Amino acid sequence: MPGPVFLEGERVTLRTVQSEDHEFLVRNLNDPKIRHGGYETVRAPVSKDDIVTKVESDDSHTFLVCLEGTPIGSASIKGIDQEGRKAELSYWIVPDEQAKGYATEAADICLTHAFNELGLHKVWARTVGDNESSKRVLEKLDFNQEGILREHWYGFGRYVDEY
Repeated sequence: MPGPVFLEGERVTLRTVQSEDHEFLVRNLNDPKIRHGGYETVRAPVSKDDIVTKVESDDSHTFLVCLEGTPIGSASIKGIDQEGRKAELSYWIVPDEQAKGYATEAADICLTHAFNELGLHKVWARTVGDNESSKRVLEKLDFNQEGILREHWYGFGRYVDEY
C-alpha cells in the first residue's frame, strides 16, 4: 500500500498522496460524475501536473480516502490561512462508493485534524446548488449555511448557485 496511513476513522483512513496515486486522481477528477460536484478546480480536464501542484501546495493538506487500503476518494483542507487561522474543506468519493457515509467520515476526520492539529479557528466549505449529497455531508457535520451566492458558479454550460 503506497503512503502511510495519516489519520484513521472507524471505516476509512486518510493517507498522504504518493506519485503512484496520481493516475487515480487524474482519472477520477476527470470523471463527469465527480466533476459535476462543483469543484472550481475541475471545470477543465485535470492533468498529472495539476495534481502535483495541488498536492505539493504549502497551503493545502490533501489526503486519499481509503477503504481497506484502497483509494475511494480525496479529502482536503486547502487554502490554509495561517494568520487568519481558517481554511476550506473539500472532499469527493468515487461514484460506486457514494451514499455510504464515507465522505462524511472523511470530512469529519479532516475537521478534527484542522482544529486539533493545525489549530484553525474556522473551516468553511461550499457546494453548488444541485449537489444534494454534498449538502447532506455538511449538514451532518453541523455546518451553518452563511449565504447563497446566486448564479455564482459557471460550469458545464450553466450558472448555478453556490452555498
